[in-house]
This record gives sequence, C-alpha cells and structure tokens, in this order.
Amino acid sequence: MNAVLLEEAEAIEQLRCDLVALAMEKGTFADDSVLEMSQQLDEFLVQFIKLQLDLK
Repeated sequence: MNAVLLEEAEAIEQLRCDLVALAMEKGTFADDSVLEMSQQLDEFLVQFIKLQLDLK
C-alpha cells in the first residue's frame, strides 16, 4: 500500500474509532452528531475507494 493510501486508511480508522466512542457516549447511533460523523466517514470511504482505483 502506498504512503498516501496508508495515511488515508489510518485517518479512516481513527474516525471510525471516534464514531464508535461518540455513539457509546450518546448511547445511540441515532443521535444527530453521531449521524453527522457517520456521514463524514462514509464520504471519506468513498474518497478512499476512488483514490485506490485511481492509483491502479
């Protein structure tokens, strides 16, 4: 995996951990702030997949 993909993968993993922690704090995945962070993670994942495809 190249350096850019590795950095992006690490950022995605950190955001995923933050999302789980926030959901645990709020007690639900249905909280607006949790949903917002989840959507942000979705966008990062889409960008990551596009980057992977571009680098092939």
